[in-house]
Amino acid sequence: MRKLFLLLALFAVGNLTAQGNGDYVNMTFVKTTPGEDYGTIINEKWKELAQMRADEGTITGWDVWWRPGTVEEDQWNMVIVTVAKSPDSLNANAGVMKIRPDYSEMDVEIFQEKNQRARTILYDHVYVNKGLNFAGNQGETPEVPQVAVLNFMKTDIADGYEYEKAENSLNSGSLGDRLGWGLLKRLDELGDNVYNNYMTVDFYDSWQTMMKTREQTVKMPKQMQSVVNMRAHLNSVALWRAVSVRPNQ
Repeated sequence: MRKLFLLLALFAVGNLTAQGNGDYVNMTFVKTTPGEDYGTIINEKWKELAQMRADEGTITGWDVWWRPGTVEEDQWNMVIVTVAKSPDSLNANAGVMKIRPDYSEMDVEIFQEKNQRARTILYDHVYVNKGLNFAGNQGETPEVPQVAVLNFMKTDIADGYEYEKAENSLNSGSLGDRLGWGLLKRLDELGDNVYNNYMTVDFYDSWQTMMKTREQTVKMPKQMQSVVNMRAHLNSVALWRAVSVRPNQ
């Protein structure tokens, strides 16, 4: 009986971190080219393709986020987020020919050249969801609100398990002014020289709400301090949702 209790206890502890929905998330960080109107390409081509892939079940979500206030010196000003239940699905059933099957080889070449002129891909990262808190969410890919804040985190590899558990515990209850929260673990690159190996994402209904939360200067509670001690908070970047695609019901 004692052994059974111990096994159950170990099983419960081992699943404290299993609060994510297991979504795989591809983040493409883009620098758009002035005057080339990449926004039109997004809306006229890639949004249509994303909707088709979502309706077929290849992906579960596709969002485009603008980074307000950027200047020429900034590395990137847009993030394209693709969400799927399998890492193999992130780039499957893609390509302009899927939505324009009548395109000739010349049409495809012309479009690809136009698309490449309109943007430069700086980074392409893959994450897995390890924590999720959205009101009413039952594990599906959530509908995202208007504003998101990406928090780039770096932990020591030895602290990963405890860090995931602590982040989930800290964000498992009321989120205050946030409409949602997520914890992502990076999969595409590992090692000491990688910029970040985790990311948390805070979601808000408006830019004003997000800014108001930053105005407050409060004494850090002990639970939050324990999380801070396990990771370096490298940067926070606020984003504005431009396009969002989910499967049609």
